[in-house]
Amino acid sequence: MTQGTSAPAGPDSNVPSLSQDALFDALASRRSRYVLHYLRHNETPVTAAELVESVAAWETDKAIDLVSNEHLQNVRTSLRHTQLPKLAMAGLVQYDDDRDLVDQGVHAEQAEAYLDIAITRDDAVSFED
Repeated sequence: MTQGTSAPAGPDSNVPSLSQDALFDALASRRSRYVLHYLRHNETPVTAAELVESVAAWETDKAIDLVSNEHLQNVRTSLRHTQLPKLAMAGLVQYDDDRDLVDQGVHAEQAEAYLDIAITRDDAVSFED
Protein backbone atom coordinates (compact mmCIF):
# COMPACT_ATOMS: atom_id res chain seq x y z
CA MET A 1 0.00 0.00 0.00
CA THR A 2 1.37 3.37 -0.87
CA GLN A 3 1.84 6.10 1.67
CA GLY A 4 -0.73 8.87 1.69
CA THR A 5 -3.77 6.71 1.05
CA SER A 6 -6.58 7.91 3.23
CA ALA A 7 -9.07 5.76 5.08
CA PRO A 8 -12.40 4.89 3.54
CA ALA A 9 -15.08 7.40 4.22
CA GLY A 10 -17.90 5.86 6.18
CA PRO A 11 -20.59 6.72 8.69
CA ASP A 12 -19.21 4.58 11.53
CA SER A 13 -21.36 6.40 14.06
CA ASN A 14 -24.42 5.10 12.19
CA VAL A 15 -23.42 1.44 12.56
CA PRO A 16 -25.68 -0.35 15.07
CA SER A 17 -24.15 -2.30 17.94
CA LEU A 18 -22.98 -5.78 17.03
CA SER A 19 -25.03 -8.66 18.42
CA GLN A 20 -23.48 -12.07 19.01
CA ASP A 21 -25.75 -13.54 16.30
CA ALA A 22 -24.60 -10.93 13.76
CA LEU A 23 -20.97 -11.58 14.68
CA PHE A 24 -21.34 -15.34 14.26
CA ASP A 25 -23.21 -14.80 10.99
CA ALA A 26 -20.36 -12.65 9.67
CA LEU A 27 -17.71 -15.16 10.78
CA ALA A 28 -19.58 -18.10 9.24
CA SER A 29 -18.02 -17.33 5.85
CA ARG A 30 -14.40 -18.41 5.42
CA ARG A 31 -13.86 -15.53 3.01
CA SER A 32 -15.09 -13.06 5.59
CA ARG A 33 -12.74 -14.54 8.19
CA TYR A 34 -9.88 -14.22 5.72
CA VAL A 35 -10.75 -10.56 5.10
CA LEU A 36 -10.81 -9.77 8.81
CA HIS A 37 -7.58 -11.67 9.41
CA TYR A 38 -5.84 -9.83 6.58
CA LEU A 39 -6.99 -6.42 7.82
CA ARG A 40 -5.79 -6.93 11.37
CA HIS A 41 -2.34 -8.12 10.31
CA ASN A 42 -1.64 -5.42 7.73
CA GLU A 43 -1.53 -1.65 7.69
CA THR A 44 -4.93 -0.43 6.76
CA PRO A 45 -6.64 0.76 4.72
CA VAL A 46 -5.90 -1.73 1.96
CA THR A 47 -7.15 -2.01 -1.57
CA ALA A 48 -9.78 -4.57 -2.42
CA ALA A 49 -7.31 -6.00 -4.94
CA GLU A 50 -4.88 -6.82 -2.11
CA LEU A 51 -7.67 -8.64 -0.29
CA VAL A 52 -8.70 -10.56 -3.40
CA GLU A 53 -5.18 -11.87 -3.94
CA SER A 54 -4.66 -12.92 -0.33
CA VAL A 55 -8.07 -14.55 0.01
CA ALA A 56 -7.67 -16.42 -3.28
CA ALA A 57 -4.21 -17.66 -2.32
CA TRP A 58 -5.42 -18.85 1.10
CA GLU A 59 -8.49 -20.55 -0.39
CA THR A 60 -6.48 -22.50 -2.92
CA ASP A 61 -3.42 -22.92 -0.67
CA LYS A 62 -1.28 -21.79 -3.62
CA ALA A 63 1.04 -18.92 -4.42
CA ILE A 64 -0.91 -16.10 -6.06
CA ASP A 65 0.79 -16.63 -9.44
CA LEU A 66 -0.64 -20.19 -9.47
CA VAL A 67 -4.24 -19.13 -8.77
CA SER A 68 -6.46 -19.16 -11.86
CA ASN A 69 -7.92 -15.95 -13.23
CA GLU A 70 -11.35 -17.56 -12.92
CA HIS A 71 -10.88 -18.09 -9.19
CA LEU A 72 -9.57 -14.55 -8.74
CA GLN A 73 -12.66 -13.19 -10.51
CA ASN A 74 -14.93 -15.37 -8.36
CA VAL A 75 -13.31 -14.04 -5.17
CA ARG A 76 -13.41 -10.43 -6.47
CA THR A 77 -17.12 -10.67 -7.26
CA SER A 78 -17.94 -12.38 -3.98
CA LEU A 79 -16.05 -9.83 -1.87
CA ARG A 80 -17.47 -6.83 -3.69
CA HIS A 81 -21.09 -7.96 -3.76
CA THR A 82 -21.44 -10.12 -0.66
CA GLN A 83 -18.71 -10.30 1.98
CA LEU A 84 -17.55 -6.67 2.15
CA PRO A 85 -21.05 -5.13 2.22
CA LYS A 86 -22.14 -7.66 4.88
CA LEU A 87 -19.04 -7.00 7.02
CA ALA A 88 -19.54 -3.25 6.59
CA MET A 89 -23.17 -3.46 7.73
CA ALA A 90 -21.99 -5.29 10.86
CA GLY A 91 -19.37 -2.62 11.50
CA LEU A 92 -16.50 -5.10 11.15
CA VAL A 93 -15.02 -3.27 8.15
CA GLN A 94 -15.32 0.07 6.44
CA TYR A 95 -15.61 -0.37 2.69
CA ASP A 96 -15.43 2.48 0.23
CA ASP A 97 -16.62 0.97 -3.04
CA ASP A 98 -15.84 4.12 -5.04
CA ARG A 99 -12.19 4.25 -3.95
CA ASP A 100 -11.93 0.46 -3.57
CA LEU A 101 -10.48 0.73 -0.04
CA VAL A 102 -11.14 -1.46 2.98
CA ASP A 103 -10.31 -0.74 6.61
CA GLN A 104 -11.18 -2.23 9.98
CA GLY A 105 -14.59 -1.21 11.27
CA VAL A 106 -15.74 0.08 14.63
CA HIS A 107 -16.62 -3.43 15.84
CA ALA A 108 -13.53 -5.25 14.50
CA GLU A 109 -12.09 -5.81 17.97
CA GLN A 110 -15.23 -7.67 19.05
CA ALA A 111 -14.50 -10.38 16.48
CA GLU A 112 -10.85 -10.96 17.42
CA ALA A 113 -11.21 -13.76 20.00
CA TYR A 114 -13.57 -15.74 17.76
CA LEU A 115 -11.44 -15.04 14.72
CA ASP A 116 -8.32 -16.29 16.53
CA ILE A 117 -9.96 -19.65 17.14
CA ALA A 118 -11.26 -20.02 13.58
CA ILE A 119 -8.04 -18.94 11.87
CA THR A 120 -5.74 -21.15 13.97
CA ARG A 121 -7.65 -24.14 12.65
CA ASP A 122 -6.98 -23.19 9.03
CA ASP A 123 -3.63 -24.45 7.75
CA ALA A 124 -3.76 -22.29 4.59
CA VAL A 125 -3.55 -18.97 6.44
CA SER A 126 -0.18 -17.38 7.03
CA PHE A 127 0.53 -15.72 10.35
CA GLU A 128 3.50 -13.74 9.08
CA ASP A 129 3.21 -9.95 9.33
